[in-house]
Amino acid sequence: KARMVCRGTSLSGSSAACRLGLAWGAASAQDGALEQVMRLLSEVKASSVRFSETKRMAALSEPLALSGKLSYVRGGRIEKDVQTPYRERTTIDGDSMTVASPTRGESRSYALRSSPAAWAFAEGLRATLGGDLATLERYYRVSFSGGVDDWRLELAPRGEQMARYVRSIGFRGRRADITQIAIIESGGNATLMAIRPDGP
Repeated sequence: KARMVCRGTSLSGSSAACRLGLAWGAASAQDGALEQVMRLLSEVKASSVRFSETKRMAALSEPLALSGKLSYVRGGRIEKDVQTPYRERTTIDGDSMTVASPTRGESRSYALRSSPAAWAFAEGLRATLGGDLATLERYYRVSFSGGVDDWRLELAPRGEQMARYVRSIGFRGRRADITQIAIIESGGNATLMAIRPDGP
């Protein structure tokens, strides 16, 4: 693999050109890693993982800790099954979101676009899980760092309506495995979700 090495020189023009070349090479490498990660994600037909989530909200005196199971099926169906400290299942399928509470015996469904914060998160999560870079770039400013085996993806909403509710969504992962999701809402609330394989 070819490498460009800049050595000290008294010719400022040559030095600047060399630095520009190195910057271009680094950007090209990042683009290549992003495309490879998106390809790996797009090949996942279905996945099921465990999550531990911490929510920090202005309305709460202390963080809220949740844990449960997160499932994905190619095509955009996502199911978040909260198992502790209470039971609640949220299913996103197409433009519909259903929230079911077995404890209370309640189930509510509504259009995702009626909740901009939920819609922003759903679009970012589905497009990332599906390796759909075109959709990500349509709705977000995309920033990628790292390599295929340890990558970070930061999404900042492009649209004014979405940005009113969500400041950023961050993902961290290894190859096709997402290991962390961080959501920062425009009002200051924040959610950090740690993800691990579903197993004993």
